[in-house]
Amino acid sequence: MYISRYDALEQVPTLYGFFAGPLGESQFSAEIREFLKQVENRPRDFRKLLLTVTFHPKPMESNIKVTIGKGTFVLLDASLFFNLEPPVIFLDELRRIRDKFRTQDTDFKRQIEAELQLRNEMIRTAGDSATRLLLQKKLQAMLVEASLTEDFSLFLCKSGLSSAQKLLPAALVQRIRNSEVSEAHLTNLGKFLRRYGEVLQGKDPAFKDLVEKERNRRRQVNEEKERTRKLEEERKKRQQRRRRP
Repeated sequence: MYISRYDALEQVPTLYGFFAGPLGESQFSAEIREFLKQVENRPRDFRKLLLTVTFHPKPMESNIKVTIGKGTFVLLDASLFFNLEPPVIFLDELRRIRDKFRTQDTDFKRQIEAELQLRNEMIRTAGDSATRLLLQKKLQAMLVEASLTEDFSLFLCKSGLSSAQKLLPAALVQRIRNSEVSEAHLTNLGKFLRRYGEVLQGKDPAFKDLVEKERNRRRQVNEEKERTRKLEEERKKRQQRRRRP
């Protein structure tokens, strides 16, 4: 069975100059430049943000909130409000600040190492448990659900939390819950299991059939709900027309 590797952090290229663009000018609005300067000058105050961009597979979809200018935003809303699309340069700047902070602060370096070990232990244990339970025919329903989970952080995180309670020892689940970046770890677990299910579909035709049957069932349920909704709307419109003088 395919198991992803989670044993390193990405290396971030450094831009030429402070937030420099290809010709030396800034890529960001004044509010974003000020925010990044705050993070650069006071990285301890933004530790959770720096950990999130380190460990979350889709940090812009995380629930972490930041204050930029006069407003408080989740990162996805900040991206839209301050025109950060694509957000890769913004995230690279945060990771550059993280790398600098990690070299300067021993406690932060230790925390990154501890969170990395926790993530690796979570994925390794989940993979081992999934393989064992799969051989015992006890994992199919969970993997069908994971395979059908939408590739969006909110759903991956919920899937990860539900699966963690089935695959991981209680003590490890509690450590994940207590982590400052619990959301990131659970999203990684949900993403890992989604990929696990995708790979299993390619290896096991019977499992692929189960996934397709469940996908079709859900599609039919949604179509029936939509038909019911439209019929209800038509009924209300007819009632309104009858009431008109």
